[in-house]
Amino acid sequence: MNKRPPIWARTRPSHAAVRRGVHRARAPQRGAASLVVVMVLFFVLVLTAAYTNRNLIFEQHISVNQYRSTQAFEAAEAGLEWAVALLNGGRIDDACVETGNSAGLSFRQRYLVANASTGVLTAATQPSSGDALTPTCVADGVGWRCHCPSDSAPSLTAATGGGVSPAFRVRFVAANTTLPGIVRVEVSGCTKLAEPCLQFPAVGIEGEGRVGLSALVALRPALSTQPSAAVTVLGNVDGIGALAAYNTDPEHGGVTIQAGGTVGLTNKVLRSVPGTPGPASVAASDATLQALSATPDRVFASVTGVWPDTYRLQPAAVRVDCPVGGCRQTLADLAAAHPGRVLWVNGDLALESDGDIGSVAEPVTLFVAGEVHVTAAPRVFGFAYTRGGWTGGGTVQGALFSESTLDDSAIPSVVYDGPLLETIRRRSGSFVRLPGGWRDFP
Repeated sequence: MNKRPPIWARTRPSHAAVRRGVHRARAPQRGAASLVVVMVLFFVLVLTAAYTNRNLIFEQHISVNQYRSTQAFEAAEAGLEWAVALLNGGRIDDACVETGNSAGLSFRQRYLVANASTGVLTAATQPSSGDALTPTCVADGVGWRCHCPSDSAPSLTAATGGGVSPAFRVRFVAANTTLPGIVRVEVSGCTKLAEPCLQFPAVGIEGEGRVGLSALVALRPALSTQPSAAVTVLGNVDGIGALAAYNTDPEHGGVTIQAGGTVGLTNKVLRSVPGTPGPASVAASDATLQALSATPDRVFASVTGVWPDTYRLQPAAVRVDCPVGGCRQTLADLAAAHPGRVLWVNGDLALESDGDIGSVAEPVTLFVAGEVHVTAAPRVFGFAYTRGGWTGGGTVQGALFSESTLDDSAIPSVVYDGPLLETIRRRSGSFVRLPGGWRDFP
């Protein structure tokens, strides 16, 4: 018969139970270690996210700064191109828009002053302060609004809305040279219409981009050399037409007619400097003109400095298609609306009415690709160049140049005017940027 074990034997745990108890005691210790690891990993992830977010914010700041810097640079570059373009334009109003008539001053008349004797350019200034005049423009989301003051500081209102509205301001500075027709254009560009940001030198505004640019521009004169004779003809001056040529300017030799061929003196009215008989003032069979007669384009280049096609396409050229009936009034209006610019007539030119083209104060530079037909008594103040000859009368005060022979039908009166031709050389032509004259620092 089995005996029951003692009490002490029944209550003592077995070895297996002891081992299970140990494992139960250690289980919470493994969970704590995992929690610590998870917390460390989470902290690392938080640091990584914070660092990534910091980089994103930094990149956003860089992008915004780059965007505003680019906007300011493009505004300044636009201002530079705008100024050069308007220098080659006609008369404008205070909003910098061409008037198309004789009202107002041209851009170059408003902002540049040319020395009458040397041709050296300086900037026009405000009468009250003596500061240089500064045309200014601002973008308004649709286009550019500009103010071109002629005697005061610019006045513009900022564009409405929250977008970037870049602006630029232009001023002219006398170049450090005694050469004629050269001036420096300075431009301040900013991402908003703000006075400190647009002044010279510019002052930075928090959160806004600003850029300063400048470039040297020079006047490419309409005439590279001043004609020495009242009438210059590549060929002959034939027949008995009553052509009249006057040159009483002793500084230029008093030559009345200069021709590559012969000159018939019958019925010619010639007047030179005192003491010089009329026939003695004629330079016929000129060797230089004879050498150039085989290539008329070279003759053209000797007068203008460039080939005809280049001259016709220059920025300051106003190209005109004259109807058969005539366009004397059209040329007169264009000359009044575009002082300092070249008038280029495509084909023939008919002058059918009396009246003036140009004036002593604002002479015209007239190039005709064909022939000039005159049926009235117009007056041209300036330099007239015809590639096809001249028929009829009329008056030219300045000088006349013809690539074709002048025959009996050519009976104009030409009065040589040295100061007027010098005015053309000093004030007429196209402004162009000089290579090496651009910079993007003060």
